[in-house]
Amino acid sequence: MDEKARKYVELFRTVKIASAATVDGAGRPRSRIINVMLAGGDGMVIVTSRGKPFWKQLTDTGEVALSAMCPDCQSLKFLGKVEVLDRTWVDRVFEANPGMNEVYPGESRYALDAFRIYAGHGEWFDLLHYPIRRESFAYGGCAEERCGFAITAACTGCGACAEACPQKCIVPGAPYAVERSHCLQCGLCAEQCPAGAVERLHP
Repeated sequence: MDEKARKYVELFRTVKIASAATVDGAGRPRSRIINVMLAGGDGMVIVTSRGKPFWKQLTDTGEVALSAMCPDCQSLKFLGKVEVLDRTWVDRVFEANPGMNEVYPGESRYALDAFRIYAGHGEWFDLLHYPIRRESFAYGGCAEERCGFAITAACTGCGACAEACPQKCIVPGAPYAVERSHCLQCGLCAEQCPAGAVERLHP
């Protein structure tokens, strides 16, 4: 894991409370609030009991999506792959999070399984400053996700996209270019371009 990814993985742990989304057997989205129990160079660790739908959805799909709000209007999102860890990791979680002993005293802790989010990609997003800032990251062999918009060679240089941009993150050129690290991904550039030269980037 590179330093950029590690920084944001550890930020998930600092925030600790996150929304975790999965898909159930009928293909419907499911979400709940969880705690990121451990984080480091090997990824993030979460826990859930084997009796919960969350456990079944994690084991059935092998994937989870996390989102969290950080201080100062910063947010994190992440789509990752999960694997079940052995029982010793439950003990490690309880050592790092002693409050868990009140919820699962004694041997009842072993109703839980620990899952490592061992690979995936995510994004940090800062709405506090102008222009806004975003940065993508990935680890575990996954590529960073490219979203937003790009301006193609069909650009005529009229500047309609730059005029419409609320963050003023489109710079003149041949063609004009979107500074994706400051892009809101609002789509106004694409809507206002008379030449149809702005394309949406798909992950």
